Amino acid sequence: MAVLGLAPGAWALQPLETFVRAAREGSPDNQEARATAAQQQAQAQVALGGALPNLTARGTYTRNQATAEINLQLDPNAPPIRAVLTPSDQLDAVITLNVPLVDLARFQRISAARTGARAAEHQAEATRLQVEANVVQGYYQLVANAALVEASRQALDVARASLTLTEDRQEAGTASSLEVDRARAEVERQVQQLASSELSLSLSARSLESMSGLAPELDAPVGPIQDDLHPEPGLETFATPELELPSLAAAQANTRAAAQQARAQRLTLLPTLSGNVTERITNAAGFAGNKASYTAGLSLNWMLDYTTFASMKSQDAALAVARAREERTRRSASDGIHRAWSQVSANIAKSRSARAQVQATNHASELALDRYQVGAATQLDLLQAQRDAFSAEVSRIQADAELANARAQLRIAAGKDPFSPSTPSDT
Repeated sequence: MAVLGLAPGAWALQPLETFVRAAREGSPDNQEARATAAQQQAQAQVALGGALPNLTARGTYTRNQATAEINLQLDPNAPPIRAVLTPSDQLDAVITLNVPLVDLARFQRISAARTGARAAEHQAEATRLQVEANVVQGYYQLVANAALVEASRQALDVARASLTLTEDRQEAGTASSLEVDRARAEVERQVQQLASSELSLSLSARSLESMSGLAPELDAPVGPIQDDLHPEPGLETFATPELELPSLAAAQANTRAAAQQARAQRLTLLPTLSGNVTERITNAAGFAGNKASYTAGLSLNWMLDYTTFASMKSQDAALAVARAREERTRRSASDGIHRAWSQVSANIAKSRSARAQVQATNHASELALDRYQVGAATQLDLLQAQRDAFSAEVSRIQADAELANARAQLRIAAGKDPFSPSTPSDT
C-alpha cells in the first residue's frame, strides 16, 4: 500500500487517523445522527407497544348522601338478610385487560417503524462517512496551508537576501536606487503574502478543530505530503454492492418503509378484532351479592370514511417520492465514485507537472541570481524568476494536497475505510 501522508521527520501535527477517530465521537453531525437513530428505535418500540395487550386499572371513591339498603326474606324460617345497595362510602376498583387480536394495519405499521429505524441506522453511517470526508479535506487543506506558510517564509528570506545584494551593488555603483526600491517593495509583498498564508493556516486549523473536536498541534513545522504518483486501480475495482453504501442502504430502507405504510393504509379497510376482560371489585354488590365479578367480550370494529381513501392516495404519493429519492441517491453514489476516481487521475497529472515546474523555476531562479550578480541580467529578470519559483511551489503544494485528498475521498465515496490495509490502493 502506497503511503498517503506526511513525510517522516520532526513535525507536531497529529496523523489524519487521529482527527478522523476524534470526529466519529466529537462531531455534532455524528452525535445528531446517532440520536436520531436511537429516537427511531424508540418510535419502533412505541409502535410495537400499541399492538401488545394493555392493562388499565381504575379506582373510585364515592360519598353517597344516603345509604340504600333492603331486607331480603329469602327463607321464611330465617331472619331477613340485610343487603346494602348503595353504601354511604362506596369503593369501586375496575381492572381491564385489552388484547388486540386482529389489526393488520397496525401490524404493518409496526414493520414500517422497524424499517424506518434501520434506515436511520444506515443514515447515521452515511453521516459518519460524510464527516470523515470533510475532515480529510480539512486536514489536507491545513497541511497545504502549513506548507504555504513555510514557502512564504523562505520566499521572504530570498527577497531580503536580494534586497541586501541590491543594496551592496548600489554602494558599489552597479545598481540604481530604483532597483533598491523594487527590492524593498518585493520584500513587503512577501511580508503580505506571509501574513495571508498565516491567516489561512489559522482559519483552516480552526475549521478542522470544529469538525473533529480536536485541536491541531502546530508547534513544529509540518512535513511535506508524500505520494509516489501511482495510478489507482480501474474504476470497476471501486464498484461497491449497493447495500455496502450506507446512503443508498438508507434510501432503500426508506422506500420499503414507505411501501409498508402504503400497505398499512389499505389494510385499514379491513375490520379489527380485539378482546377484553374486566374485573370489578366493589362494596356495593347489590343483588348479586358478589363483591368481585368479571366480564369478558370480543369487539369487531370497522370504519369507513372519505379520509381513508384520501390517506391511501397520500401514502402512495409518499412511496413515489421515496422511490425517486432512492434512484437519485443511487445515481449520486455512482457519480460520486466516478468523479472521485477521475479526480485522482487528473490530480496525478497535475502533481507530476507541478513538481517538474518547481524544478524548472528553481533552476531558472538560481540562474537569474547568478547572472544578476555578475551584471548579465536585470533586476526585473531576477524578481520575475523568483516570483515564478514561488508560484510554482504554491501550485505544487496545492496539487499534492489535492491528490492526497482525492485518494481518500475515492475510498470514502466507495464506502470503504481509507486507512484499511485491504483498500484498493494496495496494488
